[in-house]
Formats: sequence, C-alpha cells, structure tokens
Amino acid sequence: MLAAATCVRQVRGQLPWPPLPRARWQEASRKGDTVDAAVELEAIRRVKYAYFRTLDLKQFDELGQLLTVDATAAYEDGRTRLDGRDAIVAWLSEVLGDPGMATEHHGHHPEIELTSESTAEGTWYLQDRVIVLAADLEIGGTAFYEDRYRLTPEGWRIAHTGYTRVFEEHRTHSTLALRSFTSRFA
Repeated sequence: MLAAATCVRQVRGQLPWPPLPRARWQEASRKGDTVDAAVELEAIRRVKYAYFRTLDLKQFDELGQLLTVDATAAYEDGRTRLDGRDAIVAWLSEVLGDPGMATEHHGHHPEIELTSESTAEGTWYLQDRVIVLAADLEIGGTAFYEDRYRLTPEGWRIAHTGYTRVFEEHRTHSTLALRSFTSRFA
C-alpha cells in the first residue's frame, strides 16, 4: 500500500487525483495504517463503469447490485426522483428496457473525492445517445453526473446518482436532420 505522504506527490504542479480530506489522513495515521487512495478511487471508477455497461446491455438486475439498497436517483435534471434500489431498477427497466431501443453511455473525466473511510463523492462527464428505430429518432447529448458512493461489505456502491444536462438534441435517425435542440445556456 502507498503511504499517505506518497499519495500527495505532485505531477507538473497538479495532484494526480483529488487529495483525501485531512480527517482521513489523520485517522489513518492514528491507526498506523496507510491509505491507498489509488486503489479506492479505481474501485469507485469501476463501479461507475459497470453502471454504464449494465445500463447499455439492459442488465438492470446486475445494475441494481451496484447500488446501495437505499440508493436515490435524480434523472432528467432532477424531474425524475427515485428512492431505493428497487425503484431505480424498475424505472430504468421501464424507460430503457425496450429491445427496439439502443443506448450508448460514456462516462469520463471523473472527479472523485474520498470524503471518509466509507464515503466518496464524484462528478462524471456523460455523453449519451439513444436510438429508437421504430420512431426514426436519435437523441444525443451531454450531462454531468453527481454521485455519492458508500463502502459496503460487498465493496463500493452507488448511494446516489443523478445528472444535469448540458445539451440534448433530437434528430431523425435515417437522415440526421435536427428536430430539436435544448441547452442549459440558451
């Protein structure tokens, strides 16, 4: 494991990852433990990567295992709010489960901060695309996910997820003609 002091090395004046809160460093020092921030952050990234993979593969039960039982969600700029793993999985299954709908979600540029030994917060940049062939519709856009994570006996899990749209466009899939465009800035 990396010692706490080595986790804060600088690369060209930038931290290689967000620093852990001072309380975590102090707690690790009191225990005589080391905090391996890189391992913890990678475990959290893998949970979110799996969230996007299971979402696009329509593996909603598996996606549910990535959430805490009491997880919450705020989709569609917070217009859709869900409480509990079962409610989130049911809603995603209903909205995205149609086999005639193909989805593509890319989450990248994570900014994750470990806020305690067992909690973390993260922001992810999302690019997504939804294709509904029966409606000759393609929806694409970008958003920022705001997540909270909790360390459980099974590992890191998503305790809250939700996004705020930057822009969304609707196109005719067969011609790519623009039907509508919305942006939080226009």
